[in-house]
Amino acid sequence: MKKMTRTIIALFVIAGMFLIPMAGAEDAPNALNATDFSPVTMVNSIGTTVTFEEPAQKAASLGISFTTTLLALDCGDGIVLIDQYSAYSNSGISELETHPVSSHSYPVGNGEQIAQLLADGLGGFDKTRDVVFIYGYSYHANAIRSMEALGLKVVTFYPTTYDEGVEMVTDIGAIMGKNEKAADITQEMQSAAAFYSQTLEENGIAGDLKAKAVYVSYSGGNMRIGNVNSYSVILLKIAGGVNPADDANMIGSALISYGIDDTALIQLNPDVIFLDPNYSGTAEEFRVEKNLKDSVRIYKLSMVMNQYGPTSADGLAFMAQAMYPDIFGALEDDERAAEKAGNTLLYALAICALLAIIAVAYVMFRR
Repeated sequence: MKKMTRTIIALFVIAGMFLIPMAGAEDAPNALNATDFSPVTMVNSIGTTVTFEEPAQKAASLGISFTTTLLALDCGDGIVLIDQYSAYSNSGISELETHPVSSHSYPVGNGEQIAQLLADGLGGFDKTRDVVFIYGYSYHANAIRSMEALGLKVVTFYPTTYDEGVEMVTDIGAIMGKNEKAADITQEMQSAAAFYSQTLEENGIAGDLKAKAVYVSYSGGNMRIGNVNSYSVILLKIAGGVNPADDANMIGSALISYGIDDTALIQLNPDVIFLDPNYSGTAEEFRVEKNLKDSVRIYKLSMVMNQYGPTSADGLAFMAQAMYPDIFGALEDDERAAEKAGNTLLYALAICALLAIIAVAYVMFRR
């Protein structure tokens, strides 16, 4: 009987060894230890010095880049208010599917409304300790002042390079007391950027062999082309593309983006076009609308792919595959379906293996 018991235990241990890796268990989030916290001081876009003597427990995220960063840092439970672009209906971020969307979500609501909600303790927000994250754009200055007038701690970011996007993750991690997690994320971001550069170099992709890619967005109904310091263009360059819209002779000055008509887009003669997620149609509808050749590959980005922060790495992967499918793999729906089917098959096999082991154990026990 003892031998039988040992056999059954051994079989379950073996089954566990198979099933645990397949379950994809995640690492436990970093424990928050206030005693290890070092005070953090930031200067925001309107020149206010903001100091945190203890980790922020709650955050208002008035920008999708901050929302995705907070989620990556395992701070999702502490987000008390999000902007309209972070809302699940716009972003598609599954973690936010049940997040209550405030009618005052910026920029739908104004700075005064948001400031009062947070000052009144929305979702347990403590203005003496917690933080509001917002982009450091000049047109946000009045909203920031409204919040500061009620004693809120407002931190701003406006990265203009990939490295500054990495630094933003470090700073938010420090404010939230998630330094270790932030270090893991930034390492992944830096490794991703290095990977595409190195892989393309190893494959001899340089100079005229690089794909010509443009980023198309819309503002006020007008088509605009990203150039120079546009973050989307920064990403497509890291992913190995060349942006013909950077030509200073064409645009007259180094802007973040400039207006363009259909004829000018055709003259740029891109190999690949990346569409802003706010474009209302599909990639194929854009091709027909602009009368573009079938040889031009057109891809519509998701809302999170060209944001500052952790999801930049996803954007790099998407762009690299779009421009160099022979090197990084094609972006095909059937491949994604095949991968999903493969994962399902592995899980099914694991269940079958467990059932088989239990059956053997039962037969042996009956003997």
